[in-house]
Formats: sequence, C-alpha cells, structure tokens
Amino acid sequence: MDTNLDPLAALRNEHEEIRAVISKLKGYLKKITSASSDEVKNNLINQLNEISEFMNKDLETHFKREEDALFPVLGNYIGIETGPINVMIIEHNHCRDLSSGFKIKINSYPSDRDYKLLIGTGSSLGQLLSEHEDKEDNILFNMAEMHLTQDEKRDIAEKMQTIN
Repeated sequence: MDTNLDPLAALRNEHEEIRAVISKLKGYLKKITSASSDEVKNNLINQLNEISEFMNKDLETHFKREEDALFPVLGNYIGIETGPINVMIIEHNHCRDLSSGFKIKINSYPSDRDYKLLIGTGSSLGQLLSEHEDKEDNILFNMAEMHLTQDEKRDIAEKMQTIN
C-alpha cells in the first residue's frame, strides 16, 4: 500500500516534516540568545514567525487528520475516552495552546523585546511536539497497524485527503 493509501505512512511522513521544523525552531531559539544586534534578532523573529505560521496551518491540518480520520476508527478498537488516543488529543490541545502563546510572544516582541519568554514558550512547544511525535510513531501507530484492516486504512486515507 503506497503512502497515498496508507494513512499511517502518510502521517509518519508528516511527522518527519514536523521534526524538521522543530529542529529549525530549536536552532533559531538558540541563536536569538546570542544574537549580536537587533537586526539579527529581528531576522530570527521573522524566521520564528514563519515557523509559527507552519504550526497554525500545517500542524493543525496534521492534527485534524489524526483526530477526524484516524482516531475515530482506531478508537473502535482501543477506545477514545481513556488511553492513548485521549492522551494524544490532550497533547494536541496543549500544543495548540503553546502555539497560540508562541504567536503572541512573537507578535509582542517588537514592543517588549522579551526574548526570554519567547524562548521559553518556543522551547516548551518544541519539546512537547518531539515527545508527542515519538509516542504516536512508536506506540499509537503500532497499535493501529495491529488493529486496522486494509479497508479501514483505505477509508482513513480517503478521509485524510479531504482535510486540508
């Protein structure tokens, strides 16, 4: 089954993209503390703003694909109200909150110049996302592989393609 029809492979590919963005995020956050001038800091803030836009659009789309396509079907096997899916939904919401706070810190930086709060929020977001992606890849998706039929995977993949 190719990645267009294998929703788990498609989600794992999206995780790789997210990990690349997390890596950039961490790099920019490190650089901002040692930036030698306001111009360099402002350039880094612009880079962080692009990452924030990715979080608001692409990461949100990824979360919706999991929540609206994968989780309901997998939930028939392992439940949704408690257990791994519930934890993933809680973490999605925490990521959304951190992402929103990160955007606020980026937008307020030109007036308050408080890069420490920006770094704290960005670091928390990066750490949570890293741990979250690992749990999905190593626990939740393995459970999905054990339970989901090929027909269910195909249905999930079709549903995922409608979520943009």
